Formats: sequence, structure tokens, C-alpha cells
Amino acid sequence: MEKRPLKKGDIALVSFPFTDLSGEKRRPAFVVGMSADHCIALFVTSRTHGERKWHVPISASKRSGLTLPSIIRCDKIASFDVRIVQGELGKAPRHVVKQVDSKLRRLLKL
Repeated sequence: MEKRPLKKGDIALVSFPFTDLSGEKRRPAFVVGMSADHCIALFVTSRTHGERKWHVPISASKRSGLTLPSIIRCDKIASFDVRIVQGELGKAPRHVVKQVDSKLRRLLKL
């Protein structure tokens, strides 16, 4: 069975490099957009304390594929080759996708 292409709102599992490039960590990511060979996504973290202006909460659920309550970091945007995507965890609820859209428009002044 062929993998379904990722779409906006999907939660994918990705190996992200550390900021200082000393290593990498496998973590969930919220897909914002796709091209044929690249993905634009936002970091997702279960460290929910200290919620900030550009964070969107997302619940742990079968649908999202997340096992802990998390936040989508609209201020942590990454573009990467689709080959580092290790799988799809789930999909964000529609209201979460709308909140992310709104925060990205404000953050990026679109």
C-alpha cells in the first residue's frame, strides 16, 4: 500500500536537527504545506507550560495521533525534504487548523 501524501493539518513524525546541529530528535510536526519534495511544518511539543502568543494547544487523541496534550509552535517553522518524514501520526481537528492559520497570518503579516 502506497503512503498517502501529507496535507495541511496532518501531524507527521519527523527527525528534526537541533538548533546547534549537534544531533537530531524525532518529534511530531504540524504540516502547513507541501510541494513535490519538500514539506513546511511547525514544531509540536508536549511541553505545554508557559503557553505563549504563537502557541496553539492540541489535545492527545486517536485522531491527532498524539499521546500527550501538546502545543503547536507557530513560531518554529521548518522546511525540509520529505524523505526525513518517518510517518503520519494523525490529523489536527479543523478548529486547531483554523487557529494555526490565524496565528501564522498575524505572525508573518500575511
